[in-house]
Amino acid sequence: RHSESTISSRNLPSAARRKTVHAKKERELLVVGLERLLRKESKIVEEYRALAEMLDSIPVSLLLDWVVIEEEAHHTILINIIHSLKQTARKGSETGADGLETERESMLCWVKRLRMKEQTVVADCRSLKSQACWENGNVGDAFLDALVMDSEKHQRFLLAVEKTVDNLIMSRPQ
Repeated sequence: RHSESTISSRNLPSAARRKTVHAKKERELLVVGLERLLRKESKIVEEYRALAEMLDSIPVSLLLDWVVIEEEAHHTILINIIHSLKQTARKGSETGADGLETERESMLCWVKRLRMKEQTVVADCRSLKSQACWENGNVGDAFLDALVMDSEKHQRFLLAVEKTVDNLIMSRPQ
């Protein structure tokens, strides 16, 4: 029995090492994929800009302007995610929770409050959409639909934040 436990404990460091190497390789592949996506997003935003300029004289161009702004935001977010993944690989920190000082309950309270506010935005947009008689109905409807989708997306992000806060706090050494 003693030799069995010794053999299995000898395998632990190599198993942990394999897991770390595997995680590092997955992170590197993710970075490569995100960098490829970044290049595609850059090309797409240029096409949206060109179309928005062609339609500049009519109100529907505002929707395309919005898309351009969002695509630019995607570009910035992708750059930040790529940078963060590369930093994580260098530092070896998986959670990014180093130095996290804020109380768990306070953070979760903020998340809950923001989710409720996003739900209110969704309700307000749906109410406006049902009441409004738009001169350019398609543009107004599309705008309100986009606001609803954005608020729903924000709620999804907040759910991820909530789960991450729970996991970070719970996994921190005491």
